Amino acid sequence: MNKNHTQVHQIVTDHNKCILDESGFNKLVGRFDIVYTVVKISHTTYEWMNEFNMIMKQFLSLLDDDKVSLSEDGQTLTFKGHPIPVRNGVPRFTPDESYSDGNFAKLREEHAVLQFDSKNGTTDRDQTISDRTTWPKEFWAGKTVLECGCGAGPDTEILRNWGAKVIAVDLAGSDIAKESLDDEENIQIVQGSILDLPFKKQSFDIVFCHRVLQHTPHPHETLEHILQFVKPDGAVFVHSYARTFIQMCRWKYALLPFTRKVKSEKLYNFVKGYAPFAMKLTGTLRKIPGGRGINHFFIPFLNYRHAKQFEPLTDERVMEIGVHDTFDALSPPYDNPMSAKDMRLIAEKHLKHPFEIEERPMVTLLRTKVS
Repeated sequence: MNKNHTQVHQIVTDHNKCILDESGFNKLVGRFDIVYTVVKISHTTYEWMNEFNMIMKQFLSLLDDDKVSLSEDGQTLTFKGHPIPVRNGVPRFTPDESYSDGNFAKLREEHAVLQFDSKNGTTDRDQTISDRTTWPKEFWAGKTVLECGCGAGPDTEILRNWGAKVIAVDLAGSDIAKESLDDEENIQIVQGSILDLPFKKQSFDIVFCHRVLQHTPHPHETLEHILQFVKPDGAVFVHSYARTFIQMCRWKYALLPFTRKVKSEKLYNFVKGYAPFAMKLTGTLRKIPGGRGINHFFIPFLNYRHAKQFEPLTDERVMEIGVHDTFDALSPPYDNPMSAKDMRLIAEKHLKHPFEIEERPMVTLLRTKVS
């Protein structure tokens, strides 16, 4: 009989509850342990469910169904009469497999947290979003943001850090984002299509779509759809690759018709294999007159060794980022940049607040003007 059992035995004896031999007492203690364990598990489950419901409360209120309900065990969402599975705290409006599985799944598999500022030791995402939105960071605080296409979650992390509550939607691969972000107070991951969002119209303070629009099957339809979910007095930020000469004549658009037919694993290994040579070649060419242009238009590798935000990183980490982004450029099933003119026409149809379109050489940006 161990020390704890002896103490319990003494308490039982002293209070004249019962007189047991050691065998009988062990049976009693065993039953006590079982009861204690069940009570403890039940209490823990109650606490988890209470927290889970608190996290889900705002999400549920945004869904376009006044009769939406969540099962007591938190595993099924009933939306418009249809059961929506909820696994790992993520409502799944779409299957776990999608057209994005090939290249984007491979990137999440190999580089789940590579683009996270908190993991790579840079402020790249923070600076990029600040530069492209031009909004002050305090503008995001307390806002409910619909993030259309969160991927593994590197932008989600930044928006959360700035004080936003983020409903982050992606077509598949949501478990990686859930694990990488690990925030059940400010972020709700949703597996769904940004072409068929389940939310009420005009219900979000901010609609945010960064580096996603051109990778949807029909960018114009996608933009038409997502702009319907911002409040009349809300703000939007949408990014697309630019439909400009300097963008469209880059090496990736010449190679994409061929590389997107290659299996993801094979293409990824090929890019990873030639990366060391490509790093040296592009680094050398950059030092000679006209070399930057040669790299941009003809050499299929993205070398960021010269980028200021990556100065603290080792050559190996910069090469890893280059492999990631080069594979990403050569592998998406859809890559359809939108012109500034088309973006403006769609925005004028849906947005009430003043907005602006900025067409840079490589990207086109739609954003609400914020004073």
